[in-house]
Amino acid sequence: MATTKVIDVISRAEIITQDKTSVTWPKAEWLGWFNDAVLFVVNHRSDASIRNDDNFSVDITNSKQELPSDALRLTSVIRNVASGLSIREVDRKRLDDNQEGWHGTTGDDVKHYVYDPRDPKHFYIFPRPTTADHKLELVYTVAPSAIDISNFTTDTTTLPIDDSYLNALLDFMLYRAYSKDADYASNGQRAMAHLQAASEALGIKTQVDMSNDRMPNSRKGATQ
Repeated sequence: MATTKVIDVISRAEIITQDKTSVTWPKAEWLGWFNDAVLFVVNHRSDASIRNDDNFSVDITNSKQELPSDALRLTSVIRNVASGLSIREVDRKRLDDNQEGWHGTTGDDVKHYVYDPRDPKHFYIFPRPTTADHKLELVYTVAPSAIDISNFTTDTTTLPIDDSYLNALLDFMLYRAYSKDADYASNGQRAMAHLQAASEALGIKTQVDMSNDRMPNSRKGATQ
């Protein structure tokens, strides 16, 4: 849950850089770097900005499905909403080998889905339902909208992602700030140090989450 205000993050950055009067780095620049930092975190930690949508309407004319416009990539397809029947991920090669015409196969409910992260905004379903307005429950990553602030004194907008990513956000902002003045050798070194710190913060969090994750991984099922 996010409780930290964006203007407070900018204030922290100004304190660290000893630029509280915004002479070297204007607040509008800090805000731009903050928005860049959010995208940096989400691109490296897809679970930082997740949406669970149980109202996804299937395109019943095609096995290929397109994610909502705000989606970055698919995490999983959970179930058919009306029947509650679960949906399992399967390798496309398995379907190609065992169900050659699977793209045209129809049925009452979706049993399997195929997803290739190299095509992050599409996935395929098998079989293809024929009932109009067939709904699925999806989990996918979304890109938070850019924050816009006009009053850097009174604005109350909080972080668009969880407070636990605060240090990574701040370090990435400092990386961008010091990169601007990289003509000074010490600033170039500081920039790279903050980029490394931001990356390591996300990597450490990933390792901790994996070690504490008690949820079983989705198993790829056989076709029926």
